[in-house]
Amino acid sequence: MSSSSWMLEETTLPILGCLGQGDYGYISLVRTPNDSMLMAKKTSLRKYSGNLEKELRILHRFNSIDCNIVRPKSPIIYHETMPVNVKVCSIYMEVAPHGSLKDMLTKAGGRLPENVVGYCTLMILKGLKDLHQAGYVHCDLRLENILIFKTYTHGELCELKLADFGLSEEPNGPIPLEGSLFEGSPGYLAPEAVGPRRIISPAVDIWSLGVMVVKMLGPPSLVSVRERVIFLSEVLSPMAFDFVRKCTVRDPEGRATAEELLSHPFVRQSIGVPPVEMLPVPACLSDGVVQGRFI
Repeated sequence: MSSSSWMLEETTLPILGCLGQGDYGYISLVRTPNDSMLMAKKTSLRKYSGNLEKELRILHRFNSIDCNIVRPKSPIIYHETMPVNVKVCSIYMEVAPHGSLKDMLTKAGGRLPENVVGYCTLMILKGLKDLHQAGYVHCDLRLENILIFKTYTHGELCELKLADFGLSEEPNGPIPLEGSLFEGSPGYLAPEAVGPRRIISPAVDIWSLGVMVVKMLGPPSLVSVRERVIFLSEVLSPMAFDFVRKCTVRDPEGRATAEELLSHPFVRQSIGVPPVEMLPVPACLSDGVVQGRFI
């Protein structure tokens, strides 16, 4: 579909339902009138247009390569005026038919088997490697921002992709405002990213990845990373504990990189042996009807 046809048809796309709401807006499920293609429409107030413009730039930056990053479905950001003169802007992306990694964890009762977590972490690391090698930092890596897609690769169960780049740091770009990082989820934030002398680097995402792994493996009643790591050292395999330890080193320069972690045995254990017990995956989209809760 060309840019001109997008601009002509954008306001007429039927909205089928709400996929969820975040800190800066909401996501709707829409369908094109001609080919009935489903898409996710992300909408924010006009004052947050800078976040959406940045996200769209990053999505298009990685759209031409095969990587674990959500793909855009439109060339530009769209502006419209809602009832009571509310000005909003929107972008379009591929829709995740199985929701987020947080949905999967909730469906599984708050804890996933270790080999399942290794399987998920491997795909997240592939996306982070591409992102970091190009000079970007996600800055908001959490379970809600990892989306689940059907895979077409033989022997694999599903595909995970990184999403929500509105707070990301671009190469040579300004450092994101401290108050915006992990708003509502400060437990994911690396210690060096807090305060007036804060440092934003790829190591910030690695710390967040370690927190995600702990959340998937550990008891939800334990609040801090340190509490959970102490618990995990008693119940997890040595390789799982070692992986978490390498992600949550206090000194950011001592943290492992995404490329280094890709060779860690914790994530390599799942290669060639997809974890069939990964199910239940959250309910999917069927015939344009939203089933279940998505972010």
